Amino acid sequence: MSDQSERGNLSKAWYQKVLQDWEIDRLLTDLESKIQERYRQNSKKDLLLGLLCGYSLTKISQDLYRDNAGVRVGLSNIYRDIETLTGEPDNSVRSSNLIYILERYGYRRGVAASSTESTSIPHNLPSPTYTEFIGREADMKKLLERLSPKHGAHMITVHGIGGVGKTALVLAAAYLCLEASNENSSDAPKFDAIIFTSAKQKELIPDMILQRQQGQHNLREIFRVIANALSDSTIIQSPPNDQFDRVRQCLSKQRTLLIVDNMETIIEDRDEVIEFLYNLPICVKVVITTRERIALLPISLRNLPLNDGLQLIQQQAEEKGITIQDEDSSLLYDRTGGIPLAIVYALGQVSSGYSLNFVLEQLASAKGDVARFCFEESVQGMKGEPPHKLLMSLAIFPDAPIQAAVAEVAGLTSDPDSVSNGLVRLQQLSLVNLNPETKRYEMLSLTREYALAQLAAYPDFEREARRRWVRWYLDFAYSYGGEDWEKWIHYNRLKEEEGNLRAVLYWCKNQDHYAEVRDLWLLLNHYANLYAYWDDRLDWLQWLTEQSERRGEWSSLVKFMIRKTWLLIRECSPQSLTQADEILQRAWVLRDHADSCVQADLAESMARLRIRQNNYPDARHWLTVEEKLAIEANLDERQHIRYFIPVLYHRAEIFYSEGEYFLTKKLFQDVMKSAEKINWHRVINSAQNWLADIAIEQGDRDEAQKLLIQGLTVAESTNNKRRLARYQRSLARWERRWGSVQKACQLSTQAINSFERLGMTRDAEEMQTLLDCP
Repeated sequence: MSDQSERGNLSKAWYQKVLQDWEIDRLLTDLESKIQERYRQNSKKDLLLGLLCGYSLTKISQDLYRDNAGVRVGLSNIYRDIETLTGEPDNSVRSSNLIYILERYGYRRGVAASSTESTSIPHNLPSPTYTEFIGREADMKKLLERLSPKHGAHMITVHGIGGVGKTALVLAAAYLCLEASNENSSDAPKFDAIIFTSAKQKELIPDMILQRQQGQHNLREIFRVIANALSDSTIIQSPPNDQFDRVRQCLSKQRTLLIVDNMETIIEDRDEVIEFLYNLPICVKVVITTRERIALLPISLRNLPLNDGLQLIQQQAEEKGITIQDEDSSLLYDRTGGIPLAIVYALGQVSSGYSLNFVLEQLASAKGDVARFCFEESVQGMKGEPPHKLLMSLAIFPDAPIQAAVAEVAGLTSDPDSVSNGLVRLQQLSLVNLNPETKRYEMLSLTREYALAQLAAYPDFEREARRRWVRWYLDFAYSYGGEDWEKWIHYNRLKEEEGNLRAVLYWCKNQDHYAEVRDLWLLLNHYANLYAYWDDRLDWLQWLTEQSERRGEWSSLVKFMIRKTWLLIRECSPQSLTQADEILQRAWVLRDHADSCVQADLAESMARLRIRQNNYPDARHWLTVEEKLAIEANLDERQHIRYFIPVLYHRAEIFYSEGEYFLTKKLFQDVMKSAEKINWHRVINSAQNWLADIAIEQGDRDEAQKLLIQGLTVAESTNNKRRLARYQRSLARWERRWGSVQKACQLSTQAINSFERLGMTRDAEEMQTLLDCP
């Protein structure tokens, strides 16, 4: 038989099949009348018949012996003809909504145009496990939009880790569609049938993980569910090889929502199941829930936001007759990471008689029901492989890390492909998420607790991973930390890693790794003091002082004593100045253990202390000692300038206190010139503040304002809170003298609050005095 004869027979068979459900003759006549073209003698007729049969583009192409591209063009022309016939907007008709549109205009038998008659559609949806679906408004809106016949989506995936609420979201949407379909309302997409299939093997209930006896784990079982839902026994009665076509034929007669729950647990016939779903008629919408990310219009579910999570906790507590305080609700949300199933499980345990503290402890256990249900199945198949190493390494970081850090800690830097592939695999399983803005890998708190438990189960790997973790951050701090006059522009990189850097310090301290804490702290000292303002700096310095003395590391001891007094002098209370004096006197006795540069720093600290004690003659003596020590150090020009600037700076500060504004101004101008030579921007900004204060004292209104505006901008951009507080103080003085008293009070209050947060007691008290003055 020729191809032409075979196509003719196909056309007749398709016509007879379509004639059962469609007013095909009327449709063809209307098309011919509207577009002035003979549809019955046109090849487009066969394409239209194939569409109404529910066939895919591939099947139509194969049966008509035409290439896909040609068929695609022909179908596009049909969609435009339907738009002309019905008056639908341009480019609004497509394969996904063709049947829906033709039904609306009355071309389907038994369906009146724009019908408003209430119906009851077949479905097999399980009963909801909640009285009210909470949260997920944006995800619900997106899912309903894609279920609409006006949207081109055929297959939609909802993915996320176990327990995140994939099934709950899809069922909530399905019930909205069911209500709209039965009542013919317009709030949600309408279907003629809604079918739910699930391959879920386990169910988490408050007492245990329940093994499910039923589940659709292969294609034949899915066919059986469809047959039962549609009350069509001919599907199962057909020979196995014919069941696929029989299902397609049944589904092509109505708009159907088919849900395939827990796709990742379908192992048997997996490829056949995917092929079946992909080739379903265009009138079928398929929604797949899975822990694995599939590139089919995915909707990615993460943990519930805080407010939604707290609302779910209160709802569950009320349903279970539990009273839970706000503080405990917040604690439960934090421990569960906002995972709905973990919240429901935890409160179920509490209602069974367990204490909340016990339940919270069990949530973090790798052997607990929640961890095993949510993660064990995903992690089991990757143990010992790069993805597993990356997962355990990611858990070491309290804050989301960059890829380079994770690769180093996992010991995989020599195999970048395994790193990339492993991280992709973890994302596919929704165990981690890559933040597209920060390029950092984020992990939910519950996932991290499980991964940390996994890490503890592999002590050899953890020991090496921790060692690499510490080494990576030491190298990182060496690159971006250190003295602020050299590397301050890189401190923003330290800010990004601050939480992880602190975690390294605390872990090393707890493990008594003194050398690592010593080296890391010396690299981070200026950042912590000038930009981060860690409130536990004195505690760290006390520990380092004790440890260095115990080990007889006298050179390090002198360094830590200097850094501790730097903070005590800045606090400037009588008690802190007395303590600083005692420490510096002892450090001076130990000075021979330190090099000339450290001794110069020690002399500068002595001068700073004497200035705060208003002992200017002794302060000048120590500045002379500092200058001499810097000269004896035989430094290169850049280093010499670095050590010479503090001498000028503190001499100028003394002159200011003595009211010698002309000499003060000259010295601070020299400070700025010297600092500009070595790009010491913090000192430039500080000297500019002093020059503004001098201008205020000398009554130079415009010069003071110009210097303050310029300096304040720099202080804000560099996040130097100490300098910002001092600029606020100077601006308050300017406003009180030349501007608004109200603004002066506002700035004074801001400065006081800043000084108090920084522990600068005397500055706060002096500012309060200015604020209290009439």
